[in-house]
Amino acid sequence: MIRLLLLIIFAFGSVTPFLPGAVFRDDPPAATTIVDPFITAQAAAMRAEHAADLANEDWDRYTLTVQLDPTGPRLSGEVSVRLTNRSEVDFDTIWFHLYPNHPDFGGRLDVTSAQIDGIPVPSRTLHGDTLIGLFTPQPLPPGQSATVTMTFTARTPRNASQRIFGAYNLEAGVWSIASFYPLLARYIPGMGWDTRPIVSRGDFTVSATALYDVTVNAPADWHLVSSGSRIEHRTTDNNRQVARFVSGPMREFYLAALQGLIPISAEVDGIRVISYVQPNDQTAGEQSLTIATTALQVFNRRFGAYPYNEFEVIQAALTQFYGMEYPGVVLIEQDLYRRNDRLLETTIAHEISHQWWYGLVGNDAQGEAWLDEGLASYSQILYYEMIDNPAQATAELEAFRASYRRLRERGGDAPLATPPAALNNGRYVPIAYAKGALFFHALRQRIGEAAFNDFLQQYVATYRWREIAGPDLIRIAGQACGCELDDLFTDWVITATAVPIP
Repeated sequence: MIRLLLLIIFAFGSVTPFLPGAVFRDDPPAATTIVDPFITAQAAAMRAEHAADLANEDWDRYTLTVQLDPTGPRLSGEVSVRLTNRSEVDFDTIWFHLYPNHPDFGGRLDVTSAQIDGIPVPSRTLHGDTLIGLFTPQPLPPGQSATVTMTFTARTPRNASQRIFGAYNLEAGVWSIASFYPLLARYIPGMGWDTRPIVSRGDFTVSATALYDVTVNAPADWHLVSSGSRIEHRTTDNNRQVARFVSGPMREFYLAALQGLIPISAEVDGIRVISYVQPNDQTAGEQSLTIATTALQVFNRRFGAYPYNEFEVIQAALTQFYGMEYPGVVLIEQDLYRRNDRLLETTIAHEISHQWWYGLVGNDAQGEAWLDEGLASYSQILYYEMIDNPAQATAELEAFRASYRRLRERGGDAPLATPPAALNNGRYVPIAYAKGALFFHALRQRIGEAAFNDFLQQYVATYRWREIAGPDLIRIAGQACGCELDDLFTDWVITATAVPIP
């Protein structure tokens, strides 16, 4: 995500030779292939070269049915989550985030019933109802699976972007319904369930990769936009529509309903890209489409291929921040389309890079925000280099230097590993974004261009769909250069050593 304070910053056959006199028997019966309809459907969201990934992991599975009522604006639905205990301890409670109950969302998400494997279960909540724990009927042992089913209702604010998180809001023809469903909390080995209170600094969502199959019932005159791809659509006799979406492996599922926006589309590297814009901003909308296709193309080359069939950009009333990333979708503040400067391009490039840094390679945004925000910020520089605009690449780097230098001058430096909750007094953006970007520049200078390029590719290839921490990143970087980087990691990430500004 880009805050307002930023931007000052994926047949073989065999031939048996004929031998004279050989006796040939009938081939044994072929092994029975078990077809999993859930997985088969998911392939529709994936580019062909990445569809095989679906058979390589046993991800948790969400099945959602949702009814939208924009007059509220409110929604209701049911979520069924098939999850597996991948820890070494029994689960007696299963925790879910209820993000809309955080004050920054300005709305509400209520669980109205809960079952585990068809048995009604009691629950308890924490931190202002932003977490709900469901008590298991009996302990869920390691390696075993269970299906959690919950019904829920939710409401969002309207025209409230000036005071709340604009990605959960109906305004300017965009009903953005981020994080509208109970989202399974991460279980962290050695630590347990992630039941920390949510802090307002940085991105809210911390989640593991899962698969989503989502059916939405909505008024027919609203255009539905979501993560993943639509595989079914029909209209009903009562002027409503029913659409079904599948995601492929994603960290969360984003949903929006649009009215009055114009879609502009193109294709790049086999990806369908759609930009949704206000009718009066169509020229800038075409520009946003060009930026998005260019960014996807250059990042595909630099980081590894974007794995999904679709990508969408929405002009939205965010007001308090410039952009917000979700799997397969980014939201861009509407006023950027009306400014005659580089900010629209920089913001779109930054948010698209998050499809790799957060989307493919996951991290704890509430604990180590620099891992995705720092690399997304440095990706701004890489983007301008790759489109042959070295002057703007230098300008981006200088802006990060200036932001971090000012922070140090007022005694506000902190290790990159500092959680956002501890980065008060205006230190979050200069640390997570500016110092984070400068760390990657220092790493690039230290290991050289060829090793840095190899690091980016191997980082994605090794940790795609997984969650990482800082030591994982520096390990891959060290492997790329065949060198020791412990001092660099210590000085920038673990301590607040007065490092030279690269």
